[in-house]
Amino acid sequence: MKIRHRLSLQFTLISGIILTVFFVLIYLLSAQYIQNSFYKLLQMRALVTAQVYLEKDELTKKKFLEIEKSYRERIPDESGNIYDQYNQGVFIEKTKHNWPVSLLETIRHKEVYRFSFREESGLGIYYPDNQGDFVVIVTARNTAGIQQLQYLLWILIIMFFVALLIIFLMGQWYASRALEPIKNINRQVQKIRSNNLHMRVQQGLNKDEIDELATNFNGLLQHLEQAFDMQRSFVSNASHELRTPLTTIIGEIEVTLQNSRSREEYVQTLGTLLGESEKLKIITDGLLQLTRIDANLTEANSELIRLDELLWEISEYWRHKTPPLQLRIQLSGLPEDASLLCIRGNRSLVTLALQNIVRNAFKFSYNRDVSCLLSYSDNSLTLSVSDKGIGIAAEDTEKIFMPLYRADNAHTFDGYGIGLSMTQKILLLHKATITVSSIIGQGTTFNIFFTPAGKF
Repeated sequence: MKIRHRLSLQFTLISGIILTVFFVLIYLLSAQYIQNSFYKLLQMRALVTAQVYLEKDELTKKKFLEIEKSYRERIPDESGNIYDQYNQGVFIEKTKHNWPVSLLETIRHKEVYRFSFREESGLGIYYPDNQGDFVVIVTARNTAGIQQLQYLLWILIIMFFVALLIIFLMGQWYASRALEPIKNINRQVQKIRSNNLHMRVQQGLNKDEIDELATNFNGLLQHLEQAFDMQRSFVSNASHELRTPLTTIIGEIEVTLQNSRSREEYVQTLGTLLGESEKLKIITDGLLQLTRIDANLTEANSELIRLDELLWEISEYWRHKTPPLQLRIQLSGLPEDASLLCIRGNRSLVTLALQNIVRNAFKFSYNRDVSCLLSYSDNSLTLSVSDKGIGIAAEDTEKIFMPLYRADNAHTFDGYGIGLSMTQKILLLHKATITVSSIIGQGTTFNIFFTPAGKF
């Protein structure tokens, strides 16, 4: 079922429930009003009856004629009885009902008493007079009131179904109007394919949920476009990196097979083939290692790592290299609580990530000193690694984390463009982020933002 029909039916159901409640209340209140009005009419008839039969000798002739005229305007099926203090019927010889004494006593006690008898309504009043104390009872069938209620019931039923039909049709129209922007989005999405990911869904001006949907979908398209670009770039870079050693291997073999060679020439050729094969192995091993970093951190494969101690270990590692390299470590704003310098993660992976950054800093600065600053502020640990090397062009700063990507000014250095990709995946695994800022010819700074173990 389409959303338009489902919304219309749900809206109609809710409206039907509300209408039912209101119509039932209208019917019940109307029935109560008609019944009360009829009882008031019976009370008036009881007073007129009493005045006609009990006050005749005390009223003026004109007044009595007016009351008698009112008495003649009877209610259909009306019946009246008057009883004295001895519970005997007086003034009216023929009685329609033989009322029990208990009813008469109840009327004397309450003075005005309403009751129902069979299909008729009845009312009794206590009427004291100079001739004695009397009870007047009037009964009648509310034929007009019953007809009014039946007419009202049919009107409410017809109005109920007509209203539901109108509500359903209006719901269909309103749902169609409300969902029209989604239809437009669907039509635009159907035109987007892998070869035109640059297209975007048109956003509205209402700043509502549909506009938010279009915004989020455009964001998804942008990420997909970037992913496709990265994939194409990765394939291009991988092809280039793999093709170079393969081309060398094939060329060496073809040249060697053209003529007979001396033993020294065969040894030289095999050495070249071995070197190029080792390059292929390094590249494939690096790519394979990249795919294995996607594991989840658990209590079993993670531990608390104190970053300042890890930095000193890395510095010691490079100090014992040949030739020794200097990693200058600075600490700033460190907290008194040493636990805030700890992160939870896999020690070997974190070490590998930081070593990749430090190694690049030394490599691209021609082994000059590298600065490393660890600072703490606002419940965050920031590690900055800076060098004074060749720098990175602005258009390359977002691409250096792509597998096998190398900037134009980096091709003169050894490497395959795998280290930074591996570093970024390791840091993402540890819920850390990395940014880079660089100036060509002046140096590069990598900033890594860690969350302490207490906030992890």
